[in-house]
Amino acid sequence: MPDRLAAGAERIVAESGGSVEVAIVLGSGLSDAVSQKARFTRLPYAELGMPVAPLAGHAGEALVGTWRGKRALVFAGRVHLYQGFGAQDVTYSVALAAEAGAKLLVVTNAAGALDPSYRPGDLMLISDHINLTGSNPLLGSGLENPFVDMTNAYAPRLREIAKASGAAQLREGVYAGLLGPTYETPAESRFLRTIGADAVGMSTVLETILARAHGMEVLGLSLITNSAGALDTTHAEVTAVARAASARVADIIDAVLR
Repeated sequence: MPDRLAAGAERIVAESGGSVEVAIVLGSGLSDAVSQKARFTRLPYAELGMPVAPLAGHAGEALVGTWRGKRALVFAGRVHLYQGFGAQDVTYSVALAAEAGAKLLVVTNAAGALDPSYRPGDLMLISDHINLTGSNPLLGSGLENPFVDMTNAYAPRLREIAKASGAAQLREGVYAGLLGPTYETPAESRFLRTIGADAVGMSTVLETILARAHGMEVLGLSLITNSAGALDTTHAEVTAVARAASARVADIIDAVLR
């Protein structure tokens, strides 16, 4: 794995003309969100030694280029625990970004609303998370100090920049990360709301943990696509809502980088 990481990072650095400054992970339906913001070179995940699994709304390629004067690495899509991957596979993009020099991670996702005031299409800055996946990317990592402080996992500084940017009206709340792939039952949704979650999804928390272990600042953004526990929620509906709002997600990232 170290050799694979080094080779992938070397390819990325060569394509970007230097060490990466910011890495961005795009969630379900958001893979085309940044294509109009900058000129990128597209690198298939397989060429970077990254895990790949077909999933609607996830392109499976890395975009390398300069965005608002920052050397940026954009991961268009991710793999998930529910697809049979381990925590190290799920967070491989973050490990690769860190190896390529990234100091800042913007992580996005499509999420179901638990706060009854949220509506599909709303954008939520993640202020904190609850890891209910049953896993952790630092298990067996061999780090000298795996006891990473997660008090300010989602950097207050970056959240303030996002809110001050004026790019979009933003909510702010707690994201619960579950294993999936099933959507939440009404009882599970009530439980998650009771323990303090405002939105729920099947990604992000493990990526944030590994990013913090590497000393990266993290900005998290959830696109609310549905109400958790609602009847007959489908992945197609989730990705459709995400695609419709993807331009606003790109605008926020653009404003933060500016």
